[in-house]
Amino acid sequence: MKSVITILLTVFLAVQFSKAAVIDTTKVYGVTIDATSQISSIVTSLSRHCKKPTTRIVFDEWVPATDYAAPVSKIHNVSFIMGELLDSYYMKQYSLQQYTDRTNEYVNLLGSKVDIWEIGNEVNGEWCGTTSTVVAKLNVAYDIVKAKNMKTALTLYYNNNCWENASNEMFRWAKANINTKMKNGLDYVWVSYYEDDCNGYQPNWQKVMDSLHVLFPNSKIGIGECGTTKSTKKASYINRYYGMKITTPNYVGGYFWWYYKQDCVPNTKTLWTTMDRAFSGTSIAEDPLSDIKSDTKFKLGDNYPNPFNPTTRIAFSIPRESYVSLKVYDNIGREIAVLVNGVKDEGEYAVDFNADRYAAGVYYYRLSVGNQTQVKRMILVK
Repeated sequence: MKSVITILLTVFLAVQFSKAAVIDTTKVYGVTIDATSQISSIVTSLSRHCKKPTTRIVFDEWVPATDYAAPVSKIHNVSFIMGELLDSYYMKQYSLQQYTDRTNEYVNLLGSKVDIWEIGNEVNGEWCGTTSTVVAKLNVAYDIVKAKNMKTALTLYYNNNCWENASNEMFRWAKANINTKMKNGLDYVWVSYYEDDCNGYQPNWQKVMDSLHVLFPNSKIGIGECGTTKSTKKASYINRYYGMKITTPNYVGGYFWWYYKQDCVPNTKTLWTTMDRAFSGTSIAEDPLSDIKSDTKFKLGDNYPNPFNPTTRIAFSIPRESYVSLKVYDNIGREIAVLVNGVKDEGEYAVDFNADRYAAGVYYYRLSVGNQTQVKRMILVK
């Protein structure tokens, strides 16, 4: 009798393990990690959610896959993983051969720990480069991943009346430029949208997803990126997006809050609890904004990477709506670039500095908000 019980228990545990090891295709609880520093705190935050999350890991530009082997392995122990081959902002910097090489490198090294490969991010964004080069990169990355029998995802950028060229409107671009093989074969198609980028416009997501399903009938669909830098609105946004009630066939949620590391790590932060409640389905559709307190501080972050060549990212935060100045100076104090010069809402920001036309050496960047100022040093190498 004991042997029968042992066998039954073994079978039960095997089935449970099998279920836990395969990404859920009916509901995806997505978050985004844009840096893998503080990996222990990230893993703890992810592991304590009531639902197993799917974590998008943004693989930084010009960084070898080997740098991600350890953090990917640790995150994979507690979360499903979607690997973003390259953020849309940097796609233009890669030639077709470089994008091909990068895809092969990452897929070959990390493929066993990555459940979904995001072969293209915000691909119709007007900053991604010429359409023909973007399409060529998508096609080659799709073929590489599919040849390995791995899952593919594509993220489009929703830009209703927020485009400069009408050909980049999301549905128009996708219909014209994504080939039939991908329209029928992509495992996931996501929509990236930031209300801050489009004057606060809130789309009719039911109609958007219905139309997306027609275009990609075999793909799981959902929100692929969302978020806000406005601290007083973060909880409201999380509840609104993760609480969507969409009835479109193949809709699986997603959402992939872009600021998860900043907002929910460590898990003692208030927004971690907001996110966990949203996962469980117990969140309110809209939190009263009057109940949300901002904990944003005036801060100038370290640029990353540093040293850099030719581009680095500078992060900063401000505690209230203010006039903001962020400028770059050379080593003798001459102003060489103005990165920010205007009124900003309270929140967290990041801007890129491209020093392609400057000589190697030491530079300084200065953040001024009201009577507060911070200065930091960076090194350009060539």
